Amino acid sequence: MIISEVLYDDVLALRQRVMYPDKDIDFVKLDDDDRGLHIGVFENGEPVSVMSIFLHGREVQFRKLATLGDMQGRGYASALMKWLIEYATDMQFDRLWCNARVDACGFYEKFGYKKTRESFSKNGIDYVIMERRFGDIKSA
Repeated sequence: MIISEVLYDDVLALRQRVMYPDKDIDFVKLDDDDRGLHIGVFENGEPVSVMSIFLHGREVQFRKLATLGDMQGRGYASALMKWLIEYATDMQFDRLWCNARVDACGFYEKFGYKKTRESFSKNGIDYVIMERRFGDIKSA
């Protein structure tokens, strides 16, 4: 397993395939993708899990964490999450956060993220903002 930067076109293809298979590729683009760092787990030279991270001052937001369906359950998303926590710790960021799908909150809670009171719905999916404060960051 190798964690490294992912080509933007590969990130879009994986996002679309996993998260929105019934939508076109433009649907999965984020307005600020050009300002993000796209990180992924590679197996046999191909990305199998990706996330995009965005710096906002002393905070890091991650978005669109996705793992290929046939590769889920193998620890790839967990490896990305551990990488992100180590990165935030090394850089001494104040906060990590994401817009978590409500049905995925348990995954993030395993890594010390806590639900905030902020929630919303978009495209028929319910989300809650989850965060992990720097003071809470420890090796996962």
